[in-house]
Amino acid sequence: MIRTLVVDDDFRVAAIHAAYVDKVDGFEVIAQAHSAAEAVDAVDRLRPDLMLLDLYLPDEHGLKLVARLRDGHPPVDVIVITAAKDAESVRIAMQSGALHYLLKPFSFPVLRDKLLSYAQMRTRLSALPSASQHGASQHGADQRTVDRVFGALRAPDQLAGVKGRSVHTMEAVEQLLSEAGEDLSAAEVAERTGMSRATAQRYLSHLHEVGRVDIRLRYGSGGRPEHGYRWSGPAR
Repeated sequence: MIRTLVVDDDFRVAAIHAAYVDKVDGFEVIAQAHSAAEAVDAVDRLRPDLMLLDLYLPDEHGLKLVARLRDGHPPVDVIVITAAKDAESVRIAMQSGALHYLLKPFSFPVLRDKLLSYAQMRTRLSALPSASQHGASQHGADQRTVDRVFGALRAPDQLAGVKGRSVHTMEAVEQLLSEAGEDLSAAEVAERTGMSRATAQRYLSHLHEVGRVDIRLRYGSGGRPEHGYRWSGPAR
């Protein structure tokens, strides 16, 4: 379970966000904090994996809190949840290491997608060798593996939890397209992955919607026009 701390000065908002988090498989809220002081205490005592952080806290700005936590406190990943839309806040949040920047108000599916992309990043990161393992084996991660870790955050899957769609099936389609190096039709994707053409078409359409594949018109057997799908997302 990914142990999560929710930090928001508004008790009602914090409770809503906590309820959202608890609905996502693999996550649990271990505490809610309503000030920077409470957040620091919770990080020190409970050592959460992830902190959902509002920037407007009564005793300290959230970005100053993040900077303070980097010095002598247990490590914690941060997703900023705020109404602050100014470029300076976004820039400083990025420089401080925030993994996502989520603007209020938002719906449950929006937060769920951010959390799932974070979970996917953790899973991929855990597959990388540690510093001690790297020193012993002299075999570190290759560029494709590292790109997959960063790609999990850049392109959240948005499929987990959606009825009729599977994260594993989506990854199989992504892997096929990224390694093909050429346009593939829905029928060709279906044949190579063992799914129906209709199912392949649904996944391909979604990948096009989120900007991971390009569609080009090509001519199939019999000279009939059909869509060809080519990978345009991050290297896998």
